[in-house]
Amino acid sequence: MTRPSLRGFGAALVVGVAIPCMGVIALGFLTPERLFESTVGLVAFFAAGLLMVVCAVVANLYDLRGILHNEFG
Repeated sequence: MTRPSLRGFGAALVVGVAIPCMGVIALGFLTPERLFESTVGLVAFFAAGLLMVVCAVVANLYDLRGILHNEFG
């Protein structure tokens, strides 16, 4: 059995960043009054949206689905 390469761990890291961002964005739509009542919540929502866009661009540029399948599948 071979060990996953650095590309595999980078792809898993991108997915790992996207999952909490997805949760914060979902909270912004499910309970907007709680999330947006403070500046911290508003900044967290916009930061999660920006990070999600970055993760999407990286996923499309480097074919993260293929990398994850080759390394871990």
